[in-house]
Amino acid sequence: MRVWFDVLTPKQVLFFGPAIAELRARGAEVLATSRRYREVAPLADRARLELTFVGERGRRGPEEQLLAATKRQEEMIPLVERFGPQVAVSTASAVCARVAYGLGIKHLAVNDSPHSEVAGRLSLPLSHQLLCPWIIPYSAWAHFGVRKNQVTTYRALDPAAWLKRQPMAGPVPRLDRSKDTITVRVQESDAPYLARGDMGWSDRVLASLVNEFPDANIVALCRYDYQVEDVKGKFGSRVIVPEEVVGGHDLLAATDLFVGMGGTMSAEAALMGVPTISAFQGSLYTDRYLTRVGLLEKARTPSLIVSRARRLLAGPSRTSFARRARRVLDSMEDPVPKIAGQIEKAAKQA
Repeated sequence: MRVWFDVLTPKQVLFFGPAIAELRARGAEVLATSRRYREVAPLADRARLELTFVGERGRRGPEEQLLAATKRQEEMIPLVERFGPQVAVSTASAVCARVAYGLGIKHLAVNDSPHSEVAGRLSLPLSHQLLCPWIIPYSAWAHFGVRKNQVTTYRALDPAAWLKRQPMAGPVPRLDRSKDTITVRVQESDAPYLARGDMGWSDRVLASLVNEFPDANIVALCRYDYQVEDVKGKFGSRVIVPEEVVGGHDLLAATDLFVGMGGTMSAEAALMGVPTISAFQGSLYTDRYLTRVGLLEKARTPSLIVSRARRLLAGPSRTSFARRARRVLDSMEDPVPKIAGQIEKAAKQA
């Protein structure tokens, strides 16, 4: 059995890493490819996940990204042909899905992000099967051309794949432990799904937190080098901006309040028992579920973020949040064996 994974983001390193290890333990040969991205390589090194880097994402404009994707697809074809996989796996890699389809390889999508419309339209119609968390209804996928019998669900949110395993150590910025620590994950400003969003949202959220919590450690986790420089230039020493890729688990363990402008790290923080506010511009099924079980609060304005932050920082102890989070996480299955099993099944049917 030969399986090709296209691993494009830090979340996918954490999520697909255990599945790759599981498949190799079952005797599979695995090719794991990626593209050059600030956070992926150092995280993969820590996870001991060997990646073959092919191409890059491209700069911020749509034309540059299209050219980069086209070049990456061209470079990927001979590599995949030589490896000869029966199955290709990605979250929503258009290059992976297109190359797999063109070479007659089954593509399996493991996706918890129906809000990512562009990526979904470019990959899901070419997919043999879709695996997703049980909280996402079929109606969220139907307009991508996915048939109901193509969808397999797992009873877990994606961070359960690594939270149910030994945490991966990593560097944490120096913090004054006598102060509250507020960690902020800035938004994915290059994502097509935010094309009509507020591009100044991260700055507005950070400015509100800096002004209202001058005595707190405020840590801004950036996704791109230009975001690092931008936040440092605007906020200076008032915000801690790690230049190296931090150990997410260790930082969250030292965090008193997490404010997330994406989905994955907000879910991770909430399932670790960190008081969490989602400041994502839009609606996520994961946010809705975590709100329903009392592990996350949603806020759509800076003033609401501040007021909820004050209440959460002064509210119940981390111990009570942690107990509730542990119950929720324990109720979830480990998604890795199911994902590996579905990949193995598809490979045998190839």
